[in-house]
Amino acid sequence: MTALHFQPVLQRLPFLLGGVATTVLLSVASFGAGLFLAGGLAVLRAEGPKAGRRFGTIYSTIMTNTPQLSQIFAIFYCLPLLGVIVSPFASVFIGMALNAAAYLADILTTGLGRVPPLYHDAAASLGLTRRQAYMRVIFPHALQTMAPALANHFQIMILGSSMASIFGVEDLTGRAYDVGSTTFRILEVMLVTGVLYALLSIALTGLFALGRRLFEGAA
Repeated sequence: MTALHFQPVLQRLPFLLGGVATTVLLSVASFGAGLFLAGGLAVLRAEGPKAGRRFGTIYSTIMTNTPQLSQIFAIFYCLPLLGVIVSPFASVFIGMALNAAAYLADILTTGLGRVPPLYHDAAASLGLTRRQAYMRVIFPHALQTMAPALANHFQIMILGSSMASIFGVEDLTGRAYDVGSTTFRILEVMLVTGVLYALLSIALTGLFALGRRLFEGAA
């Protein structure tokens, strides 16, 4: 068995770390956009008209039962056919956000369903509009039960963002391929990259948990 040699890879570590920023930006931005869309889907499925509820159900069914990679490929190749030119990063961002919206909508729907009717009544008695009721009363309470599931999906998105390299995005995995092709130490590169992903995932989910505690403390 050939011995492992990490020195050529570690010498290119600064270059590898340069892809971390792209990975973080892609993961955080797509999660945030997906969560925003999921909020609308969850409310639509809970209180929308029949057609709206049906749309939300069909959307979630399609997006959660087809590969995310296929969805990104569709965006990457179909948008230019419609005359819309987007960068590889934007294509991956849109695909990840739309996919996340479906999964996060399921999480939000479950969380909103666990909010006691008393909270809805209290918001109505205060004269809050439906939007104000959701933003100030219902969503903050539901967050207490949704937070673990949201954090888990965020972690999945961090790791899943590695598929961006397929489309030429210079994220952590994309740079790992570059280092592997120049050093011919692909196994060592992937081992180091795996450790970097693990550290990144732990750090970001830790920040997510910290933000949750601060939010609950402020509430």
